Amino acid sequence: MNVFGEKAMAKIKKYEKDEKWVEIDLELCKGAAECENWCPIGVYVIEEEKATAPNIEDCIGCGACQRVCPTQAIVRHWAWK
Repeated sequence: MNVFGEKAMAKIKKYEKDEKWVEIDLELCKGAAECENWCPIGVYVIEEEKATAPNIEDCIGCGACQRVCPTQAIVRHWAWK
């Protein structure tokens, strides 16, 4: 909460390449690495205890990352507009 009693805005990081993109809420991400462990293509990498998507161009849109994230930090994805 800020001084006005409002919820702080999320820190969203967008990774994109061509028509493929993913948005990760860095406030929610705790670096659990479930996205990294379950992604069959290796799109995700944990860096400094946060998920990153340096290989977003390889994404096949299976949705595993969003389903397994324990904090629901993967908030939007090109495959589920």
